[in-house]
Amino acid sequence: MGAGADDPDTWSALVELAERLVAPVFQESFGARAGFPQDHRLFAGFLPADRPRLRAKLAPFDAILVVGAPVFRQSPFSEGRFTEPGTRIAVVGDDASEVTRSPAELAVLAPPAAVCRELARRVPAREASPPAPFHPPPAPAPPAAGEPLRAGHVLAALAERLPRDAVVVEEAPVDRPELHERLLAREPLGFLSAAMGGLGFALAGATGVRMALPQRPVVAVVGDGSSLYGIQALWSAAHYRVGVLFVILSNGGYAIMDRLAERRGLEAPWPRFDVDIAALARAFGCPGRRISTHDELVSAFDEVVPTLASRTEPELLDVVIAPTESFTP
Repeated sequence: MGAGADDPDTWSALVELAERLVAPVFQESFGARAGFPQDHRLFAGFLPADRPRLRAKLAPFDAILVVGAPVFRQSPFSEGRFTEPGTRIAVVGDDASEVTRSPAELAVLAPPAAVCRELARRVPAREASPPAPFHPPPAPAPPAAGEPLRAGHVLAALAERLPRDAVVVEEAPVDRPELHERLLAREPLGFLSAAMGGLGFALAGATGVRMALPQRPVVAVVGDGSSLYGIQALWSAAHYRVGVLFVILSNGGYAIMDRLAERRGLEAPWPRFDVDIAALARAFGCPGRRISTHDELVSAFDEVVPTLASRTEPELLDVVIAPTESFTP
C-alpha cells in the first residue's frame, strides 16, 4: 500500500480486505504518505528500497496486490527482477501514469476504496495464521555521560509522546528508515514526505498542513542540512502564528550524502558545517532553542508536545546529534 491509499475510505476498505484475507500489509518504500494504519495487527512493515532485499521480503508470497503505490519504487538501482519468477502482481490505483507503467499482470485504473471494498465483499474469507505483527524497536537507553544524542533518542522520545492524530512531516533522509520504524502513522495523513526524497519542502509544508488542518497536531522532523533549503519558511510560521513543532536533527552536515558516497567506496568531498539553526529561527521570529542533552530533550518534549493541538505559536528544537553511521532504506 502507498500514498494513493491515504484517505479514510481507503484505509477502512483495506482493513476490511486485509482482515478477510489474513494478509500481511507492507508500506511502499520511499512513499510520500502512509497507505494503511501502521498500528494494525496485520501491518508487516516497510518494503526495502533495493531489489535483492525486496525479492527476499516478497519471496514467501505467490500473489501481491498493490494499492495506491508503484510497482515498485527502488533506489539505488540493482540488477534483477522485483520478485521471484511466478509471483503474480495486480495493481489498483487512480494515477493513470503509475498504473499503466507498472509491471503487473492485472492493472486496474479506478478509485482504490471502491475496488477494495468490492473485493472484500467477493473474496472468500481465508483461514490462516496472522503474520507476526510489526513492533517498533525498543527505545535506546539515554546516552552515558559524555556521549552524544543520536537520532534514535529523539525519535523514540517523540514517539512516546505524540498523540494518535499527529501529522509527522519528514525531511531527514539519513534517519528516515528509523523514523518509519518508530513514528508509526495511526490515522490518515499521519505521515507526509516527498516520494523518493527531496529537500526544501518540510518547513513550509508543515506550516501549510497546520494551517489547513488546525485541529491536527503537526510535527516536522528535519535534518539541519535539509532545513537550510527553506529556512525562511519559519518567518511565515511565526508571522501567521502557526503552531508547528519543528524538530531539527542537527548532525553538522549532509549525512545522507556522506553515506551514499561511502556506498560507492568514496570519501565525501564536501565539508561539515555547524550552523545554529535555533538562532536562525529566532532571527525569523520563531522561538527556537538548542538542545544537546537527553534531559533537555525530554523536558522540551514534555513541555511542548501536549500543547500541539491548541498552540498558536511555532517552536523549533535544534537537537544536536551524532551523525547516523549507516543508511539502509
